[in-house]
Amino acid sequence: MKALLLTLLLFYSCKQSATLTKGSVGLQISPVTMGISHLNEIVWNIGPKKEAQISQSFNFIVDMPKIDQDDLEYMIKERGVDSWIVRMIVLRNSQTQDLGSLYTMFKPRRIARGNESSGAPTSVSIKVFYAAAYASERFRSLSCPTFGHNKRISSMEIKGSDDEFSLSVDQKNPYGEKSHQVELTPTSFNGGNSLVGEYFLEIAPYNSLTRTIYSTFKRIPMSIIVNQEENVSVPGCEGVHEEFQ
Repeated sequence: MKALLLTLLLFYSCKQSATLTKGSVGLQISPVTMGISHLNEIVWNIGPKKEAQISQSFNFIVDMPKIDQDDLEYMIKERGVDSWIVRMIVLRNSQTQDLGSLYTMFKPRRIARGNESSGAPTSVSIKVFYAAAYASERFRSLSCPTFGHNKRISSMEIKGSDDEFSLSVDQKNPYGEKSHQVELTPTSFNGGNSLVGEYFLEIAPYNSLTRTIYSTFKRIPMSIIVNQEENVSVPGCEGVHEEFQ
């Protein structure tokens, strides 16, 4: 774990900070890079003797835009932007579904010990659950999964590359959907009874107090594809519906 954190810190420290350009109408942030990495399946040992394994969820890490602290503070004070909001979209059978959103607060410079300061989070860990495991920790502790869940992810991958793009800070638009702050709640999403599909992340500048975005959402050039699931036979769990007990 320490080696992984050190690798992430070294990688992120080498990334170039985006430049904030101030125009007469709005602000432009470029070049922005956001990569997706460390895609993993979370397995679930189930059955009367925990003898079988199915998938509980998958998780991954997404890098957040790297912006100089002075530029973050300018956006807070002059434009009211205090965070990034990230929305997750899944594409299944040519139909798109909005799974929800999270936001990460900018952290203005603080004088704590000496000249210490803090900036916006450098990365976010995200988990996408099967519906049978999402609802509560109690559901995840059951011997037989809820709602007849018996799937195991057999193929998934990261698609695309961390190509540079730009973000605008301009017209304000209300964002009515409830969004969760990363620091206060788990960064998890309910993927439904099947996780097969392509998962996209979209980002926008955000005011967490007024629930306002300051541009249209920008889709980052990487995605996650869950290609295939397999059904796992779990002796002793056929017809068991522990969620109703």
